[in-house]
Amino acid sequence: MKVLVTGATGFLGGHLVEKLLSEGYEVRALARRTSNVARLRELGVEIVFGDLTEPETLGPATKGVDAVVHLAAYYTFFGKKELYELVNVKGTQWLAEAALNNGVTRFVYCSTLNPQFEYGRSKARAEGVVKNLAARGLRYTIVRPTGIYGPRNVDDVAYWFITSYAKGGLASRVKIGTGENLIQFAHVADVVQGFMLVLEKEDVAVNQTYIVSEDRWYTYNQVYQILRELTGKGPPSVKLPPLLAKMLLAPLELYDRVTGEGNLMHRIALVDAVTSDRAYSVAKAKRELGYRPRYDLKTGLKEAIEWYRQNGYLG
Repeated sequence: MKVLVTGATGFLGGHLVEKLLSEGYEVRALARRTSNVARLRELGVEIVFGDLTEPETLGPATKGVDAVVHLAAYYTFFGKKELYELVNVKGTQWLAEAALNNGVTRFVYCSTLNPQFEYGRSKARAEGVVKNLAARGLRYTIVRPTGIYGPRNVDDVAYWFITSYAKGGLASRVKIGTGENLIQFAHVADVVQGFMLVLEKEDVAVNQTYIVSEDRWYTYNQVYQILRELTGKGPPSVKLPPLLAKMLLAPLELYDRVTGEGNLMHRIALVDAVTSDRAYSVAKAKRELGYRPRYDLKTGLKEAIEWYRQNGYLG
């Protein structure tokens, strides 16, 4: 089976490509010419250069494959709304339509859960586009991971949170709200397992949506305790009511927007994210796909922190 993977040079995509190859799949990667494809070349991946915003490049990319796994997206903490729409929504539509035009009906899309930022909202809109194309014969599966973490994650929500805490930064010193709201994480290996299962079990997974994650959730206070045990830092000693936290973050967010910095810990929307429950059920994936997450949070965070330490991300 030959699979086109978009976002193959990224965190999740890189792990998925390695797993696909180890299981005997042929892999083609869609990559921009500015992307670093050295690792993909080492692995023997077929590379097709193109861009989600250039529809004419998507026909050659999808021709001759059996399935498309679409992970690529415009992802930044201070992005432009029009680019989220162009890349994440229209780009997804153009990719799926190119696949259909080439007779490729199997399309697996990585979506999101309970979006708080424009990035997530654009992913949710793209999910709707994918589902609408079922009327034209698209055999889609939507995969919705919770917060993904693990080795080689160097530009994501979990990365900012874990490294900030481990370095004694803002995350280890300040707690917003009571800390009793719920959060749920997914180790990258468990997310990859989910994608592999929807490819293997197409007849079950077609036109379905699955949440993939660890099968339990945590309060923020429990996460702080785990991080304290692993790093020796914290727990946060400064407790801020949500309204005050927003007032204090406002100038930091403005500074980041002006300077082009992209620190998630400075986003006002972060306050709403950490003071609302983000807990989900993976029962459907377990029941229909045989999904079995292998990582509990403490084991996964220990592995991730060790990788950050060995690779110089903790100073």
